[in-house]
Order: sequence, then C-alpha cells, then structure tokens
Amino acid sequence: MGHKIIFAITLMLSILAPRQACPQNQERTAMASHYAQIAYSSDNTDTIRRYARMAYDIASKNADPALLDSALNVLAYSYTITESYDTAIMFYKRHYLLISETDDKFKIAKTLANLGICYKKKGKFIDMWDNLQQSNDIFKELGDTANICWTTLALGESYEHFGMYSQANEHYSKTLTLAKAAGDDATAAECYYNIAHSQLAEINSHQATHLDELRLFSSLEYLKRADKIASQTMPRHMTIIELAKCYSMLADETGNGSYTDSCRLMLERLDDMPPIKTTRDSLEIIAMKAGLLIKSKKFKDAIAMLKPSSDLPTKADYTKELATINKMLSECYKATGKIKDAYFAKKKYSDLATLNSNEENMRRTANFAARTEIDLQRKKHLTETQRRIEAEEKEKQRENTMIKSVAFGLAGAIIITLLIIYHLQRNRSLGKELATRNDKLITQRDIIEQQKDDEQKAQEIILSSLDYAFKLQSQAIGNKESLAATFPESFVYYRPRNIVSGDWYMATTLKGHRIMVEADCTGHGIPGALLSMLGVSSLKEIINQIRHTDTEILPGRILDEMRTSVKKALNKNTKDAKGNIDDGMDMTIIAITPENDRLLFGSANQSAIFVSDGKATRLKGDANPIGNYVREKDHFTTTTIDIKPGDAIYLCSDGIQDQIGGDEERKYSFKTLMTFLEEHYTLPMHEQETTFEHDFDAYTGLNDQVDDRTLIGIRI
Repeated sequence: MGHKIIFAITLMLSILAPRQACPQNQERTAMASHYAQIAYSSDNTDTIRRYARMAYDIASKNADPALLDSALNVLAYSYTITESYDTAIMFYKRHYLLISETDDKFKIAKTLANLGICYKKKGKFIDMWDNLQQSNDIFKELGDTANICWTTLALGESYEHFGMYSQANEHYSKTLTLAKAAGDDATAAECYYNIAHSQLAEINSHQATHLDELRLFSSLEYLKRADKIASQTMPRHMTIIELAKCYSMLADETGNGSYTDSCRLMLERLDDMPPIKTTRDSLEIIAMKAGLLIKSKKFKDAIAMLKPSSDLPTKADYTKELATINKMLSECYKATGKIKDAYFAKKKYSDLATLNSNEENMRRTANFAARTEIDLQRKKHLTETQRRIEAEEKEKQRENTMIKSVAFGLAGAIIITLLIIYHLQRNRSLGKELATRNDKLITQRDIIEQQKDDEQKAQEIILSSLDYAFKLQSQAIGNKESLAATFPESFVYYRPRNIVSGDWYMATTLKGHRIMVEADCTGHGIPGALLSMLGVSSLKEIINQIRHTDTEILPGRILDEMRTSVKKALNKNTKDAKGNIDDGMDMTIIAITPENDRLLFGSANQSAIFVSDGKATRLKGDANPIGNYVREKDHFTTTTIDIKPGDAIYLCSDGIQDQIGGDEERKYSFKTLMTFLEEHYTLPMHEQETTFEHDFDAYTGLNDQVDDRTLIGIRI
C-alpha cells in the first residue's frame, strides 16, 4: 500500500512541477515546430520526409499532441507523393488514432479520406470504401460541399471498379448535382466523364442490345459535355480517347460513316497533344487508328502500325488490348496473302484471348467477393444511420416534452393570475359593502389600507408568476448565444412589453444552410406568449421533418407548413368556421446557402431590410399572416438574392415602426428604420445595437411602449 502512495505522490509532483524542465521543453518544442515548418514549406520530397521525421521524433519523446498531429500528417503526405503507400497508411492510421479523441471532425474526415485514397492505390478497394464512406458521412454532417464532392466521386469509382454500375452512376450523379450548385466546372467535367466511362464499361461487359445503343448515345452526350468544360485538373486526352471509342462503337453498331469520320477527328486531336503515358491507352489508340485503315482497305499501312505493338511483352494490365491488336494483324496478313504470318498472329491472339479470359474470370470472382463484402458494409452503415436517426427522434421527443412543460407552466400562470384577479374583485366588492354599512372613518380607512396591502401582494404574486413564465419561454425560444453560434457577426435587440412576449426568434442550421426565423404573434403579454410557444413547437417539428427527408430548403415552403400547423392547432376543437380563431403570427424566414453566396427569403405579412454597397432595400413578404385570413394565397413565395461578404440583412417586428415618439408624436416608421441602418450598417454589429438602442430610446421619450420590440441584424 505504501509504495502505491509514494508512486501517486511522485506522479502528482511530476505533473505539478513542470517549471523546472520548462526551458528545456520549450527549446525542444520550438525546434520541433521549426522542423515541421520546414517540411510544410518545402517542395523537395527528401527534405519534407527528413524534417517531418525529425519533428515527429521530438514530438513523440515530449508527448506533444499538437506537434504529433502536424508531424504525422506531413510525414504521411511525404510517403504518399512518393507512392510508398504502405508506409503512408501506417502514419495516417497513427494520425487518426491521435485525433480521433478530439472534436476536430474536419481533420478526422480528411485523414479517413487520405487513408481511402492510399488503399485505392494499393488496390484494397473494400478498405477504401469503408474509410471513404466514414469520411463522406462526417463531411455531410459538416456541410462541406467540396469534400462531399470529392469523397462521393471516389466512392462511385470504387463501385465502378467492382462492376456495380448502378451504384457508381448514382454517386456520380449526386456529385454532379453538388458540383453544378457550387459552380465547380472541373468536378462537373470529371462527373460527366465518369458517367460515360461507367456506361461504356457496362456495355462492354454484356452483349449488344437496343438498350446498349441508347446508352452509347447517352455516353456520347456526357463525353461531349466533359470535353467542353474539361480543365487542367483532369487530363484532357482521357475524354478524347473515350469519345473516339464511343464514335468507333457507334460506327460498328449503326454502320453510319459520319461516326467513323468523328472517330478519325478525335484521333487527329490526340496527335496534337503530349504523348500518352499509359501503355494501355496507347494500344487502344493504335487499335482504333488501325481499324480506320482497315475500313479504308489500307492493310499494309495497318500492318506497319500494328506490328511494333504486337511484339510487346504480355502484362495483365493490357492483355485484352494486345489480343485485339494481334487479331487485327492476322486479318491484315490474310488480306495481303501472308498466310503464314496470319497464322502466327492468330495463334498469338488465341493465346492472349485465353489468358485474358482466365484473368477476367479471376477478376469476376474477386469482384463477386468484394461486392458481397461491400453489401455487408453498406447494410452495417445503413443500420448505424438508422440508429442515429432514432437517437435524433428521441431528442425531438425530449424537446417536445420540454415545450409542453413550458406551455403547461404558462397555462398555470394564467390560471393563478385569473384566480388572483377574481379574489381582488371580490375583496373590492366586500370593501364597498362594509363602507356603506360602517359610518366610522377609521373603519373605512382600515379597509382601504387592507385592500392596498392585498393589491400589493397580488401584484407581487402576478409579477413573480410572469417572471417564471418568462424564464420558461426563454428556454424554448431563441437566445443571443444560439444566434451568435450560428451567425457570429450579429445582434438582437429584444424588448418584450409585458415581461413575456409575443415576439420570438430562432437561429439554427439545416443541411448546411444557416437559418434565421423572426416572428410576431397576435397581441402581447400572456396571450402573445402562448401563441409564441405554439409557433416554436410547430417550427421545431417542421425542421425535424425536413432534416430526415430530401425536402429542399425553401422559406416559402416552411411558411406553408407553419400556416397549416397553426391553423390546425387553433381550430381543431371547432365544428364550423364561425368558431375559428383568427389570431396567428407574422413571420420572416431567411436561409443562407452552404456556399454563402445566396440568401433565400420568405415572409408572412412582414418586410426585411437588405443592405449592400451602402444601399438599403426593402424585401417585402406576402400579405398573408400565419393563420386564418380572408384573402389567403395558395403558397408563400421564396425569393433568392445573391449575396457577398459584408452585406447585411435585418429582420424586425412591427413594435419598432409603430412606436410613438419624436417631436411630432408620430410613429417611428419603417422608412426611418431603413435610413438608420443604411447610415450605420458598416459599424460592428454590437455597436449597431448600442447606437440603435440609444437613438430609439431618445425618440420614444416618455411615451409608453406600444408593443413587443424585436430587431435582428446579421452580417454575411
């Protein structure tokens, strides 16, 4: 027992007394940081690896997590660029183990993606699929469009490798949609190419049918689009080779000479480009050129082109292409009367075809096993996704329970208030009766003083109940912390008239979109607060439904759902239209896209203010509230606005513009608010709030507050 105590004391002293070793540790840390910086800034592979290794050794000895993170990452990268993938995988795994205990999801996803790419280079496509799928899930959670494109595209390539063409095209199409939305032409071109390549591969794996002819035309269109927008990020010759093959296949399928001419044109374009690096691509080009010569009966020219390639050593990477070349060579020899040469060429073709058939059977067997394994992995992934959805559903139920509790609390506060009012009225009635019966002044004075005491106590109880109701309401609706977390550059000016408020707001994220909601319920005080709780509950339920579906995020559509939900809640206990409740709320919803380049705006009976380049613009919503309305529109409108950094958007309730004040005792007005924001929108957001509050209080003066006030400002 004694040695354990001594060990514990020694360990505590070693932790609590780092100052003695501090100078040495600081010197080592600085040295390791310097080495890591040299590795990051160098273009020389040997320099990168040498200094990254030195930084890693020091960081390992000092157990410095930050330095280990940096050193492991650059060390793994250095082995990746020199194609030492086994070693790169080892260091990426160490890096993953180091950061997996942190909250840095981006680093975790990036390391998993790098592992997937290294496994791809090693031909371990199952390990590649598993790591890329995990990385893709995390990037989706983060709303990182660029990396979602990257990992989804790589997953599609893994499916294509195993002959799972429908799954491959599904992933390519998803990536294409994201790339178009983000304006990423390079990725879009790669998607067009991959879709066409996958379709052509599927055609070559089956016998020709009418459906395959349609797919040939479809592949041709995709390749034309890829060729049109291809960039330096994707070797252009790949697209041109596939176009030439597609034209050649269409020429054979339809007998149309124009496709032959198009094939010849593509091959001529390749002649003007740098030499092809891979032997397989070179053999395919030679075969297509020789095929055109054979169609033109130029057999000797075809022999001269095919003969050098026929003598290449046999390798698994291009056995099929060599077989094709020897078959064509045999046909040319036969056409020119060289029967002996034709025989040997045909024999070589037969041997290569048999070898290719064996290799193809081995690939089919391996692909079948891989597809089975991937199906198991996909089922496991779907099961885990279902568990996560169920957990989110439980969280939703918990939120609904909290909202119901708040609503019941408010209802209880109202009942207590009504009982107190009834008690006060009864006491006043009794006081009057006693005053008429008792002529003595002292008795009347005592009764009045007692009533004053009762009224003061009742007022204290009411205020206490309202304060508690305010706390309950504050837990359910938005707060400054949630707004700042979603929109770092923002402010909220929120002033209820009677403690609890009919105004409410909410900031949240949904599928990568940042969303801001501001609402003004009918009335203020307790009635308005009850309506606000109904609005909050309905909105949270709608957002949860959208989160788990493929529904597009449109403010107008969300307002449609809100109107349906509120009308249903307010009118569910009435049997005819005469009993309908006409109360409701005005509401504005904005959504900023994940790319931060567009603002989606929808409003029910409100307006917002958008300021860009020093000019304020009024964004008018639909003249329909959330609730029953005589001239109800079928749907609320969604407006799309292009935005850029530095622009600002402001949402407000009518308690601002309806406030009486100023020298002429007039309403503040929406125009006055626009002028103020146009003059002050360049100030930091917290200064805008302070300046507005000072000016608005000066305008209000001694006048009573007419309604709940809310003003929210957001900097893009």
